[in-house]
Amino acid sequence: MLIASCPLRISLIGGSTDLEDFIEEYGHGEVINFPVNLYTYVSINKRYDGKFLIQYSKTEFVDNISDIKNELVRIVLEYFNIKTPMTVTLTADIPSHGSGLASSSSFIISMIKAISMFKGIDMDDHSICNLALSLERKFNPLVGRQDPMGCGLKGFKHLYFNSNDTNSVNLLNSKYFDEHDLFLIPISNNGRSSTDVLKSLDLKGRESILEMVGRGSKYLQKNKFDGFNQLILDTWEEKKKTSNLITNSNVVGMEYLIKKHKNLYYKLCGAGGGGYMLLIKERKNKNDLDLLQKHSYINIHMDNRGIKSWELD
Repeated sequence: MLIASCPLRISLIGGSTDLEDFIEEYGHGEVINFPVNLYTYVSINKRYDGKFLIQYSKTEFVDNISDIKNELVRIVLEYFNIKTPMTVTLTADIPSHGSGLASSSSFIISMIKAISMFKGIDMDDHSICNLALSLERKFNPLVGRQDPMGCGLKGFKHLYFNSNDTNSVNLLNSKYFDEHDLFLIPISNNGRSSTDVLKSLDLKGRESILEMVGRGSKYLQKNKFDGFNQLILDTWEEKKKTSNLITNSNVVGMEYLIKKHKNLYYKLCGAGGGGYMLLIKERKNKNDLDLLQKHSYINIHMDNRGIKSWELD
């Protein structure tokens, strides 16, 4: 059995400027993000009955790859021209649908890593991320460039996306994570579709978000974390203006509760409409958070292991 895993990712500033419509209009996009210590996993093993068994939230048992309904699995198997019948199992540390943490990109990276290992193909992380983006766009054309790079590349990153399809990565000082505690609070998404949200985004409204990314990077370089944290709040307010689908009653209710506490910073992860609210607390602020006592939450950290694979005898 071969197993591969990939982190999920969190975007702090710049989300939606990595979409192709924005990059085409303004020449480039920028995002500050990082991989988180929550993972997707893909395991594969040969079968000897001529069948393909695909296990995720559903189970598929088919004769041919073309019959697989899970687009992510089918597209990767077709790309690598897999002929060997196998079992493919997809799992994750948290419920992945509508999480806002780029779970589909993380899953497709895990899938590529597992299948390339099965085929004996050596791929570096950048190549895996580039392939993941091109394959995911076959079934999710609005996926942003930051998603596979945020999941598959290690470190706290300032990502720069050019209109000529090239991208660059500037690693940032990770001291930020030494001075802050980060939490994810789940928010019901009421069946949200990230595609619908992304389609609704106002193009011009995202220009102000792009300007804030460069300022945020400078704050981090100088360890001016108060300024960076304020930018997280500011960009969240700007993002809400780009579409009326980004917030709903659940998001508004959570914001109301958070604002009752001083010195807390927050934003909604992903396209909007649900998923997880990211809550950031300065460690020097010793106040207890009754908010966390009343809601389920996940205490998160920046991932340091990246894309991994291993073989079980």
